[in-house]
Amino acid sequence: MDVERILAATEDITTPVAVVDEEVVERNLARMANLAADNHVKLRPHAKTHKSAYMAQRQMAHGAVGLTCATFTEAEVFADAGVDDLLIAHPPVGRPKLERLAALAARVKRLAVSIDDVGIAKTLPPSVDVLWEVDPGQHRIGTAPGEPTVAAVQELVRAIGNARFRGLISHGGHVYAATSQRERQIAAEQENQAVTATAEMLRQAGIEVRELSVGSTPTAGLALRDGITEIRPGTYIYGDANQVTLQSQRLEDCALCVVATVVSTPSPDRAVVDAGSKSLSADLRVAGLDSYGLVLGHEDVAVARLSEEHAVLAHPHRSSLRVGDRLAIVPAHVCTTVNLQPALLLVSAPDHRWLTVDARGWQRATR
Repeated sequence: MDVERILAATEDITTPVAVVDEEVVERNLARMANLAADNHVKLRPHAKTHKSAYMAQRQMAHGAVGLTCATFTEAEVFADAGVDDLLIAHPPVGRPKLERLAALAARVKRLAVSIDDVGIAKTLPPSVDVLWEVDPGQHRIGTAPGEPTVAAVQELVRAIGNARFRGLISHGGHVYAATSQRERQIAAEQENQAVTATAEMLRQAGIEVRELSVGSTPTAGLALRDGITEIRPGTYIYGDANQVTLQSQRLEDCALCVVATVVSTPSPDRAVVDAGSKSLSADLRVAGLDSYGLVLGHEDVAVARLSEEHAVLAHPHRSSLRVGDRLAIVPAHVCTTVNLQPALLLVSAPDHRWLTVDARGWQRATR
């Protein structure tokens, strides 16, 4: 990220302001597309990171087969943007969601949901496919690999038929606890093993398994076994301090920062900026990261505490920061940071423009 250009682009804008370097985004998109192609898997990015129709179109232009969504608002916005192959990686429970699912199914060519409950499957519109969630160790949703999943999928197929059972899906989110490249590799292996071994058991039981979908940015390209058909990284498009700490992305791969202004220097080892928890994510996810962001050009400064409209920066020695200084902060978790912003400043030489975060929230306002 070109910090000087970012700060110059925002010098007349009220802080805090979230800024995206489009050149870095394009490099990230190309790199992940190449990684998927080199490993002979399809790329279905998780678009909850950017929540942007424009960025969704950029991902499709870089060869994505479709998008993964977390919410119905995301899916509807991306359908409006022309994306016609969508996966909603969240169980659709309740009449309002099922009604939106039916309406969405009528608009796109291909639609699937991920679930771990046969009862939910029985409520789905008949044109919606199912990916069954397998838990590789994150212990969020999903059935255990092997026999528990085989038994569940057998019940699923009896309920909705094999044609609508697309395959198995897994998210190795426990990789965020990794403290080394070796531990990242182990988490990726657990995720891949969970779906490939279970798929083989299903095939032996006479059940067709067409898709094996895995992925996250920290595990992308690691330990991919034969049979994996697609990967679903999300954070890679913007990068963040979590990924830098995990060594799954470099600092120069981070495309988004929040520009903030120093508003107080109450002690030699402390400064306060005007970007708090309403503009920077308060989500610390990885071991070894004890700062809510990385202050570019001030690597020894930590974002130690967040209030709603203030962030306290801690300096181990005497800080050179002064009231009025502007700083670029790479957030700890970019996905939740983006969700706080109504719009991002998209900077690309030689100009810049505002990029609406179209798909925030769970409802869509009607006029």
